[in-house]
Amino acid sequence: MPMKNKSFPNTILYNQNCGFTLIEVLVVISIIGFMMSTVTATVSGARNKGNYAKARVEIDLFMKASSIAQGESAKRLSEITTNDCSACVCSGDLRNISSSNSCYVNWSNALTAIQNSTNGLVANLKMTRDPWGSPYLLDENEREGGPADCRSDTITTAGPDGQSGTGDDMGFLIPLATSPCP
Repeated sequence: MPMKNKSFPNTILYNQNCGFTLIEVLVVISIIGFMMSTVTATVSGARNKGNYAKARVEIDLFMKASSIAQGESAKRLSEITTNDCSACVCSGDLRNISSSNSCYVNWSNALTAIQNSTNGLVANLKMTRDPWGSPYLLDENEREGGPADCRSDTITTAGPDGQSGTGDDMGFLIPLATSPCP
């Protein structure tokens, strides 16, 4: 708002403090940056929780399909997939590996074999990749060392980092298909 100068009554003075200082602008920018990083971290955490939930649902579907396949065929998972460890060829960053990679091929073949062994009870089992882009990792262990070998089959997701064996993996034991262990 204009003010009159007492020394010169016909002169109008303008308030010199009508803008922001550089410090004030930097403080506001840093506060906005902090708020944005907090929101980004929250959204990222929620996205990751959603991906883990989706992976859990897909793994549950796979475990149900494999149980049906084992029941219908009276075979262990390794006999159905004709592999003792589909995931053993998987290493490194598995996110978005090509569909010709042996890790992806083994998983895809295992899915097809399991679906085919259900005698039509399971159709359209389409979980070729986990929510982060890696194939699921299947290790068919049951009885591979003989009748006294009580290891269970496992299915795992490599998690957000795409690396098997790190702390963000999520794996589950598949119930034994044959009689209880001695």
